[in-house]
Amino acid sequence: MTSAIAFGWPRRLIALIALIALIGLSFAPRPAAAQRSDTLRLPLLWSVVEGEHPTADSLGKLTGIAVDARGNVYVSDFAEHKIWVFDMRGRSQRAIGRQGQGPGEFLAPTGIAIGPDGKLYVRDQGHVSRFAADGATGRLSRYETRYNGGAMNDWTSTLASRFDAQGRLYYPSFNVMDQSRQMGEWWIFSPAGARVDSIAVPVIENVPSGWASVRLSAGSGRILPGLNRAPFTGMPSWDITPRGTVLYTSGREYVIREVDRSGRLVREFRRATPALRIPAGERRDSLAALRLRLDSIANIPRAQISGIPDDVWALRLPETYAPILDVFAAPDGLVWVRRWVPNGHARSVFDVFEADGRFKTVVELPANLVPGITPVLTLTAVAGIGSDPETGAMTVLRFGAR
Repeated sequence: MTSAIAFGWPRRLIALIALIALIGLSFAPRPAAAQRSDTLRLPLLWSVVEGEHPTADSLGKLTGIAVDARGNVYVSDFAEHKIWVFDMRGRSQRAIGRQGQGPGEFLAPTGIAIGPDGKLYVRDQGHVSRFAADGATGRLSRYETRYNGGAMNDWTSTLASRFDAQGRLYYPSFNVMDQSRQMGEWWIFSPAGARVDSIAVPVIENVPSGWASVRLSAGSGRILPGLNRAPFTGMPSWDITPRGTVLYTSGREYVIREVDRSGRLVREFRRATPALRIPAGERRDSLAALRLRLDSIANIPRAQISGIPDDVWALRLPETYAPILDVFAAPDGLVWVRRWVPNGHARSVFDVFEADGRFKTVVELPANLVPGITPVLTLTAVAGIGSDPETGAMTVLRFGAR
């Protein structure tokens, strides 16, 4: 066999060549690199949690979150009638507002958002308030003006207000007086505060009732929490894009449809994801809780009860998780689809799509976000409302690259 030594090469030269080859291999692309994960995992930067943050014990019913260009975080609170403010490191700042109906005061603030003008918009019962930057602090705490949000507006909605390129505000109004339809529209307000138009959400077939209720007398009744749908059943979700198109899904299949204001289908967002079986223990606990709720109304005639579907009466629970939990249209044009996942109390997983429907990446967060409250979503940082798995207390969560 021919060797380098046979040609008279020095042993030191042979060793040097071997070392160079080894270094080259260490920097060369490896097969595993082509199979790298497409998941972005954003760590928790800070949180407002009971026992760990001085403001946490004061939080009430949180309904929305926004982040300004400086990284300040604003959180609306129904129960405390104010906007909590935290700086980019999570330190508490002076809150905005108090209970009342005067300028800069709130009854039930929600749906907060930062507009294209960099100002903070807060929806409340009957009006929308706008706050500009304070000259001393730079925070969006200086009350500027407010305008009428319309009669019988949906002041309970926790969907964030959205804006288009013209700075018009999209106000979600989803039938506050008839939540059984689970449909609605966005009212469009000009930058001056005039209502100029509306965009409807297409009807989604076979949607569960917004609530179940029992009629106690001719003029009275009460809501039956947790009985309007079986646990783990897919629920509809929708949002409006900066282009003025509507995204919606039934939640029961991995299909998100985008339609224009006439209802014409623009595109669909799809991704093949495996069906995930619900862990036996989780399914058993949910079934037991559902049975207890039904037992509490066992002596009430069914004719007096409405909004409970057949699956609930029969105690039929799905075997697998629904594929979609929420859909969000981010201001930068990306579409975020939140998936149901095992151990959902410990993490949140989103599929992110380009505006044209192409899949982009997966984003995973190491904590649970409360469904239905619009988070602030970017590929480098996320802010959202969470809940403590032990106490159920609401929390403020900030994620991002360290």
